[in-house]
Amino acid sequence: MKKTLLICMVTAALVCAFALPSLYAVDAPGDLVIKAPAGTKMTKEPVNFSHKGHAALDCKKCHHKWDGAGAIKKCDSEGCHIDTSKEGKSAPTSYYSAFHGKADNSCVGCHKAMKKDKAKTGPTKCSDCHPKK
Repeated sequence: MKKTLLICMVTAALVCAFALPSLYAVDAPGDLVIKAPAGTKMTKEPVNFSHKGHAALDCKKCHHKWDGAGAIKKCDSEGCHIDTSKEGKSAPTSYYSAFHGKADNSCVGCHKAMKKDKAKTGPTKCSDCHPKK
């Protein structure tokens, strides 16, 4: 009886440890290319981005309007970073600031904060993200 109970408990623990987390896992896309929204002139080359390289981060660090359920919207979706004007570059609603802003949830802001903390970080220079043609 004790042996059967022990086997059942170990089996239940293994199911909980390996199967349940996969029910809640978010399928992040693979590598992608970040381009300016349609109709916006981009002055530098598009950026190759690796979700795999950022897998250790909480998704909400970058996708700050995501509630943890449902589909994640793109940065240029309504209600987020929709301002693509040159004049609005520094505004929080700017598409440019989503990636280049000083806030911790922008690419450059996060990488510079990590560099300041002497942590291993990604690129912090323009040419590191935007390769020459």
